Amino acid sequence: MLRLTGALLVAGGVSALGFAAAGGLTRRVRTLSALAGALALMERELSFRLTPMPELLERLAERTAPPADALFVYCRAGLDRLGETSLDELWREGLETLSLRDGERLALEHLGAVLGRYDGEGQRAALAEAQEELEQALAEAREERSRLGRMYRVAGTAAGTVLAVLLL
Repeated sequence: MLRLTGALLVAGGVSALGFAAAGGLTRRVRTLSALAGALALMERELSFRLTPMPELLERLAERTAPPADALFVYCRAGLDRLGETSLDELWREGLETLSLRDGERLALEHLGAVLGRYDGEGQRAALAEAQEELEQALAEAREERSRLGRMYRVAGTAAGTVLAVLLL
């Protein structure tokens, strides 16, 4: 009876690893999608309303879906130390709260270097570039999720079953 319980626990644990890996792919898609929506909102606010940066960060913190909202919450909270730290540094520190790959992080770091420093046209051009790169990353993440997500779940379940059988 103890061996059966152990085998079931091993099977369940290994299966959970596969499901966790698939969940990571889904979280990445969710994060990139929320960031793409936030950048679109940012572009509209800068294009049509010329919203000041503190108000813009506040709106983005309120209207962006988790987990991407953490970036804007962090930057908005850090505005009180703007004399000691630049907005670019706050932006980079805020990006650390998100689990992004290097290319995605780099595209957003370039955007952070432009925000609040240049005229509206320069900021909109940087936003358009970042949006394009994020859309490409989002398409790749969706394709990866559909291709690998199911495989991770099936492989985890199969490996767990094989280990359980070997333990019995």
